[in-house]
Amino acid sequence: MGAPDQTPHLGHGLVLVRGGAAASARWVKRGLAPVRVAPLPGWTGVCLAEDLALTAAPYDVGLEILAARRAPARHRPAIGLFVIDGCAVVTVQARGWRLEQRWLVWEPGGGVRRTPDLPALPAGLVVDVAGARSRTSAAEVTAHFADPEGEPLDVLVGLMRLLGLPGEDLLVDGADESHPRVDPSPRSIAAFDALVAEETAHRGESDQ
Repeated sequence: MGAPDQTPHLGHGLVLVRGGAAASARWVKRGLAPVRVAPLPGWTGVCLAEDLALTAAPYDVGLEILAARRAPARHRPAIGLFVIDGCAVVTVQARGWRLEQRWLVWEPGGGVRRTPDLPALPAGLVVDVAGARSRTSAAEVTAHFADPEGEPLDVLVGLMRLLGLPGEDLLVDGADESHPRVDPSPRSIAAFDALVAEETAHRGESDQ
C-alpha cells in the first residue's frame, strides 16, 4: 500500500540539515521560498509552506527551488528528498569545505536515470551522510533503487526507513502550522530576480 498523499499543490519535499532549528531558520530566511522548520532527532527538517517561491516565473517552482538550495558548511551534511515531475529525487551535500551537491533521480518503470548535467550521487555517500553504516550498506541502497517498480514517494519513504532517517511524516504530509513558518527576506528575492533579469538581457544581446 502506498503512503498517503499530501495536499497535492504542495507536493512532497523535505530537506534534512544539521544544526538547530533556530539557526536553520536564519539560513532559510536568505532563501527564495516560504518554508516551515521542524526540529528532528539529530537533524532539522525544512519543507515548503507554500507551493510557489516568491521569485518571478519561471523560477518560482517551490520544490525545485528547495531542492537546489545550497547549504552552508555549518548545516552540512544535508539530505534532500523530493517528488519532482513524477520522479523520486535525492540530493546530498556532504560535510567539508568544498560544496558540491550530488543528485539521484529515480523514475517509475525505468529506475535510476542518468543526469549528465548533475553530479551523480553514489549509494555509499548516501549511507555515510545519513550516518547509517551500522544499519545498512551501499549495496542495499543500490538494490533499493534498482527496482523500477513502485511510486516515487514510496521509494523515498523506503530509503528513509533503510537509513533510519527521521521526518517521514514531514515528507509524506508536510509540516502543519505547529511548525514555525519562515518567509524569505525581500532583499533575497529582489537580488535573485535582478540577477536573472541581467542574465536574460545578456543572453539576448549575445543572440543578436
